[in-house]
Amino acid sequence: MNDLHGGSEELTRAEKIKRIKKIIHQDAPAPNPAIPEVPAPKPAVPEAPIPQSDVPEIPVQKPAVPEAFAPNPEVPASEPVSVSAEFDWERSIARILEKKSQEKKNSGGNTAESILAELFGEDCLTSSPEQEIIREPVPEPEIIREPVPEPEIIPEPVPEPEVIPEPVPEPEIIREPVPEPEAIPEPVPEQEEFGKKKKGKKNKEKSSGAVTKKKKKRTLKQRLLGLFPQKGDKVSEIIRKIVFLISIIAIVVCGYLVGDYYFELWQSKKITEEVSNLYWTYETTEPATGEEHPEIEPEEEGREKKVYKLLPGAEKLLDMNKDVIGYIKIDGTPVDNVILRGEDNVEYLDKKISGEKNRTGELFLDWRNHFDDVDEEGHLKYGNSHNLIIHGHAMKDESMFGSLIKYRTTDGYYSEHPIIYLNSNYSHYTYKIFSVFVVDAEDKTDTKMNCWDKLNFTSEVDFYNFVNDAKRRTIHTNDVDVQYGDQLLTLSTCDTYLGDRGRLIIMARRVREGEDPLEGTQNSTRNHNIKWPTLYYNSNSGKYDPNDFVPYNAPAEEKKPQSGAEQTTTVSSGV
Repeated sequence: MNDLHGGSEELTRAEKIKRIKKIIHQDAPAPNPAIPEVPAPKPAVPEAPIPQSDVPEIPVQKPAVPEAFAPNPEVPASEPVSVSAEFDWERSIARILEKKSQEKKNSGGNTAESILAELFGEDCLTSSPEQEIIREPVPEPEIIREPVPEPEIIPEPVPEPEVIPEPVPEPEIIREPVPEPEAIPEPVPEQEEFGKKKKGKKNKEKSSGAVTKKKKKRTLKQRLLGLFPQKGDKVSEIIRKIVFLISIIAIVVCGYLVGDYYFELWQSKKITEEVSNLYWTYETTEPATGEEHPEIEPEEEGREKKVYKLLPGAEKLLDMNKDVIGYIKIDGTPVDNVILRGEDNVEYLDKKISGEKNRTGELFLDWRNHFDDVDEEGHLKYGNSHNLIIHGHAMKDESMFGSLIKYRTTDGYYSEHPIIYLNSNYSHYTYKIFSVFVVDAEDKTDTKMNCWDKLNFTSEVDFYNFVNDAKRRTIHTNDVDVQYGDQLLTLSTCDTYLGDRGRLIIMARRVREGEDPLEGTQNSTRNHNIKWPTLYYNSNSGKYDPNDFVPYNAPAEEKKPQSGAEQTTTVSSGV
């Protein structure tokens, strides 16, 4: 006991009592968790009398108690339990408890309570915070017979009428109109009167929150009038409008000129094709080689006189225009045109055979030339000119004489197209080209050559001087020989090689009777010693060497030309 009350000073008296109670309660058997606690029976409710005939007897059986819960007589109610002691006083109290518990068992008292009361007094029983678990005997459950209820008549379910839901209309989407943004007109600056300075300052702009009125649309008349200078416009605005109007006028005029140019080209080509189809419908497609002699009629004095008969193709063209003088064709080129002769060298520069005005004009014979001019009886009124000159425009679409430029620019073009077919209204003639050159229409120097003014030759020397000068200027040499008495043909057209003053000349001679038209034309080469006009040497290097030239043969004595036609020296139009 001294050990109990003294013991370790580390534990208080309350803690020691607590530990002792713990040791004591270890003697009691622990509750079995497998046995469920049975709640206290409720007071029985008096049963209503049930007729024996209605309620069947139900045998009542007592529930069997599991072996685990049955009392075991071999196991004593409580036995001392050995407790491991941590302190000396705990070992002392264990010995006392073992002794006391044996005594109390013999006397039949409460072992735990008496031990605690003896050791610590009666107040230790009330001061314990823990409560003992009093196990009451579990009474057997009383079987209560509950009345069997009569079977409830369950009425059959009445089917509810099927309710068809009405279709819910989709909510209509109402689109609110989006208001168009109001156009805020730019502030119009005050316009000052023409020639006066603007007085005062500009008005202040309206506040941003102010509502602006929409600008009224101007009518077409107002828009057109706005293009012209108005009263009150600034000087810069007036200048701008004037420049704009001038530009519009220039565009309109240029567009008209370009459109009119190509329209006239198309119109001219259409007329040329119609005339060509008409002519070759009644005329032979291949002109005869050399001169086709007309019929010969005997005269009373025994001399023969030529009688010329009108060709059928020429007759058709004369029905269209009395100025028709012949027809020219170069195979393989666009040159396939009627030839007219007017009262001067200007009439057919911008006039078609139909009489319509057209910038392309027609090919025309120099008005001073005579080419099979026949009277009503079919006899020649005049002898033919020694040099026939035909003028024509060089159009960009190669119509008229526009394709002749290739004789200068394209090597081999001459060898492919050396022959010219020229028909009068009465006869067929063939010419071969022997010279192609460029002259200056306004040349006043020693390089001057007015070949369009030489229609006839006064002598053989005059003839050879002319043809040799043409040979010095030729761009392509050939082996075609030229003799005094040969009829010459000159084609003249514009050439921009020397600017507006340049003229391209194609010179040919008539094919003699029985001669091969292609003889001497196939060995053409480029001339490296050309006699150019002075205008050419002003912008190009080089110089003509007169010693490096082989002329046509000329006799020592001067002879008169075969034709008795008079020579005329009148300035041509220079087309």
